[in-house]
Amino acid sequence: MLSRRRNRPTLEKLSADCLDVNELRRADVFQGRPVVLRSLFRWPRITKIRASQHLLQLELRNQAIPQEIPVSWTRCRYGGARPWLHCPYCSRRVAKLIRALAGYSCRHCAGNPVYACQSKSTQGRRHFEACKLRLRLGGIASLASPFPERPRGMHEHTYERLRRRARVLESGLSARFRTSPADYPNLIYYLQPPILK
Repeated sequence: MLSRRRNRPTLEKLSADCLDVNELRRADVFQGRPVVLRSLFRWPRITKIRASQHLLQLELRNQAIPQEIPVSWTRCRYGGARPWLHCPYCSRRVAKLIRALAGYSCRHCAGNPVYACQSKSTQGRRHFEACKLRLRLGGIASLASPFPERPRGMHEHTYERLRRRARVLESGLSARFRTSPADYPNLIYYLQPPILK
């Protein structure tokens, strides 16, 4: 069963260029008036996004018909409203749509891909988590490189907690895993910078 899972695409690989409603909201896409975004480095398969308050229209490379994604809003408890994307295939309300099939869809419609750690052994999961911690601290994912310094703006208590966790993870690894390269195809999901600012 483990070998079958290794061949399946992971959620991290499919989510490398996912549509996240929070990123789109921070980019001020849902203003009420129609907005057109072009030359999007964040989403390489999309040539143009037409956005309004209740609809996203994506023009994808090598597809003649644009994909339409409905957007709904829910009221927040202390005022304001929160946007949600709806899967174009099953109409499920989600915060993220991942790249799959012939465009973007929810995780369920994409075949419910496994997380990267689910296709790894116990030692592999420890190695993967240690690499993620190093990336979170702004360092290189390789365990052979020196441990990253405390990032600017991070509390010392938080940094020490993460450093202790990394030490525990790395101490339980065999010599083979300490020298093995990082799984960058899956770790790239954790490197994604925020979009348009």
